Amino acid sequence: MEERYFIDLDAVTAQEKQTLTHNIHSYPAKFIPQIPGSLLEYLRLPAHSLILDPFCGSGTTLLEAAVRGYDAAGVDSNPIATLISRTKCTPLREEQRAQVEAVLSQLPLFDPSDEKRLSIPVFLNRDHWFQPNMLRELGYIRALTASVAGGAAADFLNTAFSAVIVKASNQESDTRWRAVNKNHPDGFALAEFHKKAVDMLARVRELEKFSLGTVTVATQDSRNLDFLRDGSAAAAITSPPYMNSFDYYLYHKLRMYWLGYDHYEVQEKEIGSRNKHCDNGRGVETYVESIFEVAQQVYRKLAGGGYLCVVIGDSIFRDELISMDEVYRRIARRAGFTERETFSFDQRKYTRAFTPNYKTAAKRSHIMIFQK
Repeated sequence: MEERYFIDLDAVTAQEKQTLTHNIHSYPAKFIPQIPGSLLEYLRLPAHSLILDPFCGSGTTLLEAAVRGYDAAGVDSNPIATLISRTKCTPLREEQRAQVEAVLSQLPLFDPSDEKRLSIPVFLNRDHWFQPNMLRELGYIRALTASVAGGAAADFLNTAFSAVIVKASNQESDTRWRAVNKNHPDGFALAEFHKKAVDMLARVRELEKFSLGTVTVATQDSRNLDFLRDGSAAAAITSPPYMNSFDYYLYHKLRMYWLGYDHYEVQEKEIGSRNKHCDNGRGVETYVESIFEVAQQVYRKLAGGGYLCVVIGDSIFRDELISMDEVYRRIARRAGFTERETFSFDQRKYTRAFTPNYKTAAKRSHIMIFQK
C-alpha cells in the first residue's frame, strides 16, 4: 500500500455515526462505523471477501462489511452482543415484519391484573432494580416476544426488548451499575418498546437498498474460531476490549436476567474486564496472553497476505499508563504478523466517558494495521 491510512474524525457528524441500524441498541465503548468503513475502503479487498471480527460487540464491522458486499463473520462471548449483531445485519421478510407488527398490536391489550399473561423472571434483588409497574409491563412484553419462536423476527423483538430493559429499570445508565429511583409512570416500558420497535423497523428496511453479504455470528469465546475454515478470511477488523476499562457483563446483567442468559458464564469469558484486573488483581500479562491466543486464531483464519486491523486505546493499570500500541506490536509480532502502519489520536477528544487527570490526559487510541 503506497498511501497512508487516514481518517478525519472531526469531519464525522453525529448523524453519520447513527446511520442504518448502527444505533438500534446501546453498547459500551463501541467504535464509530466510519472507522471499519474507512479501513475496508482503504484495504481495497477483492469483491465478496470474508471479513472477520473476533470481538464483534454490537456488529459495527459486520454491518459495514455487509453493506459493501463482503461476507462477514463475527464472534463474541456476550449473547447480548451477538443478538444485536444478528438483528443489525438482517433485513426482515414481509412475513417476519407481520410477526413483529402483530406483537406490537397487542401492546394496548395489557392488563396488569392478568398474571397469566405476564412472564416475570425471578432473580436476585429483582425488586431493587425494578418498580412493580415496570416488572408487570416488561413481563407482558417478555411473554409477547416469547410467542414468536426463533428466526429473524424473534431476534428483532428480543433486541427491541433488550434495548428498553435498562431504561425501564432503576439502573442509573448503561454504564453505571447503581440503582436510582426513576419514578417511571404506568405505560412507560410499553411505550418505549413500541417506539424502539417502530424505529428499528424503519432502519432495518433501509438495509433492503443494499446487496448485503452473508453475515455469520457465533456466540463463543473469541479464543476459539473453529467454526471458520483456516485461510478463509481476507481481513480481520476489530476493536478488542480495552484493558481494565469496562465490565460488559455487568452493564448487561439485567438484560441477561430477562432474556434467560447466564451472566456468570459471560463474566468468566470476558477479556480485559475491570472485574478481572481491578477487583481480582490479575496483571497485564493475563490480558496479553488472552489477546495473543485470539491473535493466533486470527492468523490461522487469514489467507496469505491477509490484514489484521486493530482499534485499541491506552489503559490505566495500578496508576500507570499502558501504551497499548506497544503491547499490540509485541502481540502481533509474536503471532507472526508484520506491522504495516499505525494511526494514533487523542483519546480524550473523541471519548465521552473521559475523566480528566494527569494520567488519562496522555491516553491515545490507535488504529493499527498488520499483515500476515
